[in-house]
Amino acid sequence: MKARDLMVRTVAAVRTDESLSRAAAAMRDHDCGTVVVLKPGGRVTAMLTDRDICMAALRSNRPLTELRVEQAMSRQLFCCGPDDDVACVQDAMSLHQVRRLPVVDADQRILGVISLDDIARAAQRQANYLAPSIPTSGVGRTLGEICRPHLVDSGLDAASEPHT
Repeated sequence: MKARDLMVRTVAAVRTDESLSRAAAAMRDHDCGTVVVLKPGGRVTAMLTDRDICMAALRSNRPLTELRVEQAMSRQLFCCGPDDDVACVQDAMSLHQVRRLPVVDADQRILGVISLDDIARAAQRQANYLAPSIPTSGVGRTLGEICRPHLVDSGLDAASEPHT
């Protein structure tokens, strides 16, 4: 099974220069917790999650209307192609600890988004088949890897860290 078989083709997207308020509204309107961030020319440059928005608001102590998407978006972009095997997609999600990957063409233009939810639902649908193309053990392994605690840079240098 390929990414194109499971990806969602209707994707919420915002531009880097739009406000975080606009991004939050796009998430609300599309009933999702992430949007694809596009740079001029329509190429994918990042993903922005509801958590990214909350953390940017907390750090700046300013209203979302005053903050730009580029101030909160991820700095690393992990993508997959439409012909990538679902097992490779799961490996990428596990490695990078992400639940969603934009599916892009060779020019980095958005085709869709594939999520762990999409993969899990497909695995569930195939559970009764004799030879499923998405092993349920792979979904569980991917979820376990994604949920591993992230190492977070607290902004403290070694000299100011509390001693335990």
